[in-house]
Amino acid sequence: MALPDRLASALSHSYRLGRELGAGGMATVYLAEDLTHHRQVAIKVLRPELAAVIGAERFLAEIRTTANLQHPHILPLFDSGAADNFLFYVMPFVEGESLRDRLNREKQLPIGDAVRIATEVAGALDYAHRHGVIHRDIKPENILLHDGRALVADFGIALAASKAGGSRMTETGMSLGTPHYMSPEQAMGEREITARSDVYALGCVTYEMLLGEPPFTGPTAQAIVAKVMTEKPASLTARRDRIPPPIDDAVLTALEKLPADRFATAAEFAAALAGGNASTTPTRSAPAATASAAPWRAISALLAAACTAAVLVAAWALTRTRSVPGPLVFDAAMPDTAAISFAASTNTTPFGTGNTNFTLSRDGRFAVYPVARGDSTVLWYRDLNDGTGHAIAGTAGGGAPRISPDGKRIVFVVAGKVMIVATGGGEARRLVEDLAPLTLEWVSPTRLMMIYSQGYQLSWLDAEGGASKSTIIPRCILGRWLEAEKLILCSQNETGSLLNPVSGQQWTIRKQAEAGSGGGALPGTAFQLIDGRYLIYLSPDGDLRAAPYEPKTHLVGRSVTLVNGVRRNLVGSGQFDVSRTGMLAYVSGGNSQIRRMVMLRAGGVPTPLRVEPAPFLRFDLSPDRRWLATVIQATDHQELRIHDLRDGQSFTWLQAESVRHPLWSPDGKQIVTSVQSGTRSSIVLGTPFSTRAPDTLYTTESIGRAPDPIDFTIPGVVLANHLGTSVTVRLDLSTRPVRLDTLTTGAVFASISPDGRRMAFMSGLYERVMTSPYPPGNSQTQVAFGAVEPIWLSPTELLYRSGVSWYLARVNTLTGELDGTPTFWGRDVLFADTPGWSNRATHDGGIIYVQGSDPDHANSIRLIPNWVAQMKRAVDEANK
Repeated sequence: MALPDRLASALSHSYRLGRELGAGGMATVYLAEDLTHHRQVAIKVLRPELAAVIGAERFLAEIRTTANLQHPHILPLFDSGAADNFLFYVMPFVEGESLRDRLNREKQLPIGDAVRIATEVAGALDYAHRHGVIHRDIKPENILLHDGRALVADFGIALAASKAGGSRMTETGMSLGTPHYMSPEQAMGEREITARSDVYALGCVTYEMLLGEPPFTGPTAQAIVAKVMTEKPASLTARRDRIPPPIDDAVLTALEKLPADRFATAAEFAAALAGGNASTTPTRSAPAATASAAPWRAISALLAAACTAAVLVAAWALTRTRSVPGPLVFDAAMPDTAAISFAASTNTTPFGTGNTNFTLSRDGRFAVYPVARGDSTVLWYRDLNDGTGHAIAGTAGGGAPRISPDGKRIVFVVAGKVMIVATGGGEARRLVEDLAPLTLEWVSPTRLMMIYSQGYQLSWLDAEGGASKSTIIPRCILGRWLEAEKLILCSQNETGSLLNPVSGQQWTIRKQAEAGSGGGALPGTAFQLIDGRYLIYLSPDGDLRAAPYEPKTHLVGRSVTLVNGVRRNLVGSGQFDVSRTGMLAYVSGGNSQIRRMVMLRAGGVPTPLRVEPAPFLRFDLSPDRRWLATVIQATDHQELRIHDLRDGQSFTWLQAESVRHPLWSPDGKQIVTSVQSGTRSSIVLGTPFSTRAPDTLYTTESIGRAPDPIDFTIPGVVLANHLGTSVTVRLDLSTRPVRLDTLTTGAVFASISPDGRRMAFMSGLYERVMTSPYPPGNSQTQVAFGAVEPIWLSPTELLYRSGVSWYLARVNTLTGELDGTPTFWGRDVLFADTPGWSNRATHDGGIIYVQGSDPDHANSIRLIPNWVAQMKRAVDEANK
């Protein structure tokens, strides 16, 4: 059911939902009919991700607080509640316009109108402040004009969101406040916001009503905030000489940087606008303003390297109880068409690459990351200064990018091959292949360190010629080269260590015990050393922490939590990076590899299966819908597990370095799959309910080259794809040894219809879904473009996926022609992509797939300028 339909159903007992009136960063507003009182109302519905952060209990508690605000210039509240996970409140439907609408139409208002509106809003704010409520988001959009009278709307949302917890709020990617109207203390992340912050915002609105634009403007949110902190607003009278000097003075006083230099109350501001008692107006001193500007200039320098997009307030939650002002945080936002892809298809090894899936240039000016394109990827360049971006030519299928120290080149991985390309794009050059790196890191502008072979082999790559020098090392999954120490800082199995690659000597990083002797191993992953004495790392629950580090003893002191909820993958690679300028860049989320199996039917909602959440990679459902075969990623191997969906029990049938594409036989008694150990790759067939070892059907010693089974519809016939190619082969299981015949080229993920007459497959760089007769001939019919993973639900019904939505096409079994236009079938924003096919038919008209706790993409990179300096202060303070 689509979102508006679900909402209409949830509210149908009291309201009849109408058209959408508007949408903002926090909520969507709908016109509705109040069925009890037969009147038109406006229903504001919080965005689902914000509703999840705030929670129904807190939301309703804060709304109850604001519902008691009864003032002629505050929009009243009719109703509020929670229904079907929606949080909403109901207001009168105002026949009029917002102040933003009027400003868009007139640009500048008559002085009398501007002062009157500002005075009415100030009256509403003063009343709310005296009742203990700060608005936090005064802007023209939240000021409605009804019969010429100002009504302040949206008390409550920002208040509830701010009380929900700063770090949780930042997970939504939304801001508390709007850059043009945000006070300096809000932008700096101070927890305690006073009435003077609302006064500042109203000063901005008044300034805009009089001059036609806010006091500070700029091409990006970062540029606006930099001006808010560093520049003085221009005099109003200098640009509109009819404005009386007392009004000019009142507005500029409301816009003082320091809260103490502003009006203490909104009533004082209103009185000053009206030319009231001069004693209520603080005196603005030019020397004082000059003196206070110095620290803001320092802040401007660090902001210059920051990104564009929405300005956020984030938590700085330290383990100590002292109150520490939060840092300035930015989101570098990406459009949906250029979101960071974390889909498993971008992983280049069974364990996923050890690198972050985005990379920050050393100077913090730009980032590079993979973007989904059909069932493939392309690397994307994102400028963090002006917000522009573009695909990098020559990087199709790429993942795990790393920018060279000079910013001129990028190394990345495609299907086990390490490639290098100019940052501006062009023809990519292969450095090495078939090594599937776990770690790939620049150690100089011309040299790279690579760790592969499950962490047991180290190579030094020449970026110019691709030549490498290799050595065997004690196991190290994720590695960081420490040039000064000539050691590798390793992370694996939630512990850190220092490794001498020459001698093979290894030291575990341990916590310093209170008595001064070494304590236990420090739990964590993605370790990095900063300035030789500060260790940063991800805790097992995804918090970015830091601790003082002693190089001689390899002991760490008391650690502090700096950022909550940094995204990480299964082996512990954290999606964060630190620039040479000290800026932190990271992607919010959790352990994105922990997923749950769900079932979906047409137009329905996902239903969890009786399977414990796990890092699922591949799966298949038996024809009787009782047994689910899944491949699960363990720390250093993969397991094929069989789950009984009736009682929730499970057992492990196979273990190997890699297990690919398990398929149930048509009678549901056997499973065919491919397994890999070392350089040996095999296709095996066996009965999971028997103690007998599976039979080996086909074996090759060429790593990564055994075909992957993709279809087992016809008894005795298995279709398979050669890894990384578009060659589909057919295995005749009636012969020994099994014969592999090439079925077709230019096709991947082929599947045969239940009646055996037609074959569906993906073609054209994974962007087209096609059908052909089976066995295939020259006749092919295109079903959809920009689509992946075709699934037969019946001999005439073919399902395919586009992004996180599925569409149903009806196919003529004889001609292959479409019977009408494909129709929408279902959608799930938490759909998690996996290597190979990501969803399977349930054999009764539905599908199963894996659902992630986080989407397999992110629409922003979060950045904290000057983070390293703040980290050092926090660590030093905690270890006094």
